[in-house]
Amino acid sequence: MITYSIPLKFPFLTIITILALFMRVRNHVKSDLAFFVSACLWIIFSAETIGFIMIYDPDNYERMIIAFIPLLLSSLLMFSVKNEYRFINRHYKKLFLIPLLIIFGIGSYIYKPMTEEINCWYYFDNDNSYNVLFAKSPGRTFEVELISNELKEEVKKDALQYKGRNGYYCPETKVRIVTSFGEIISAEIIAFRNSKLNKEVTFRNPTIIPIEKVKGELEILNPITLRLWN
Repeated sequence: MITYSIPLKFPFLTIITILALFMRVRNHVKSDLAFFVSACLWIIFSAETIGFIMIYDPDNYERMIIAFIPLLLSSLLMFSVKNEYRFINRHYKKLFLIPLLIIFGIGSYIYKPMTEEINCWYYFDNDNSYNVLFAKSPGRTFEVELISNELKEEVKKDALQYKGRNGYYCPETKVRIVTSFGEIISAEIIAFRNSKLNKEVTFRNPTIIPIEKVKGELEILNPITLRLWN
């Protein structure tokens, strides 16, 4: 079983909340609005965390407490805020807004682009096509056949080679994926890091990975931690 983790710190949201508290202490006229915005963002991110666990770590529902606590607190905060704006000046309006924010957070997984890092080995020969091995660990890999002369030339120019092993090694290869409720629907190779030269190599054009031709565990490209931005 794969164990996924949820980070406990959300710096961006925490900063917004601290800013709202500071505005309240200073009796700023917009302090209630700042608290309201903070509550909305916490609700959305808490719902996104719940969705992440449901999709990527369904066997560990107890971890949802990490998301339910800020979800509950931010909902209570929203009801405590007094505001004169028409769309939030009544409790029933806030009661209607909270489920919408939760749906928005979980619904973001309908189309979720993100960038993941993985190690790659390219095996070139005299054919137009060549094999690429993607690996998270020795036991978790997948392989795919690609046809891209442009990628081939760029890899030969900047990738690493080791004596006694065939192929070109591209550590920390960045792969941009798009998922829909946890299923990878597209993937493309965009960059890697030459660890020997400490050099980031960005390919001139992304190379699409034909996911229908993948042999092995394509799922190793799925995220293992939830990030607010990617």
